[in-house]
Amino acid sequence: MELIIIFGIGVLIGCILTMIIFQTRSVGSLRIDTSDPNDNPYLFLELSKDIGEIYKKKYVMMKVNLKSFIPHE
Repeated sequence: MELIIIFGIGVLIGCILTMIIFQTRSVGSLRIDTSDPNDNPYLFLELSKDIGEIYKKKYVMMKVNLKSFIPHE
């Protein structure tokens, strides 16, 4: 029983640390606009850090935002 509790606490701490690391390393968001159902989705890059920081990296991490500009009627 004690082993299960220790394992659960370890998993919880790992999940919290992973969320913190992903939030601090994110360089912005990729906005996907699907407001026009007859056309392909539009992609927008919204950066939260300076382009000089991003230019030096080999890989970047972004959040995906599915919010559309034009609401459907």
